[in-house]
Amino acid sequence: MKMGMRRAAVGLFAVAAIAGSSPAFAWSQTHYGAKAWTEQSDTVMNIRDLEADGNSVKAEYYRNAHPADKLTLWNKGGAEGPADNDGNPGTVESGKHSTIFRAQACEVRNNLPDHCGGMESF
Repeated sequence: MKMGMRRAAVGLFAVAAIAGSSPAFAWSQTHYGAKAWTEQSDTVMNIRDLEADGNSVKAEYYRNAHPADKLTLWNKGGAEGPADNDGNPGTVESGKHSTIFRAQACEVRNNLPDHCGGMESF
């Protein structure tokens, strides 16, 4: 009987731990060599370069504090560039500010239109 109670307690603890944990990110988009995602309840934007092809990447996004202003987070360091605060290599991270509600990931191409994943609201 003790073993059954112990298993039940371990199971309840595991369910509580999973339910109480927050996701690593809330929104994500990968397009060509760019991966953008939000974290910390959509208050931090990240942009990662996935390809060592010489093209910069950027995240374009909107925040609640200034909903008419499109913001751009650039990553010109490449796939082997410095890591963000979470240790993701080749990633640039914004500061924590008001909630982000719309965004897209783009690979920048010189003298050609940028490849963007399409502006998504969330």
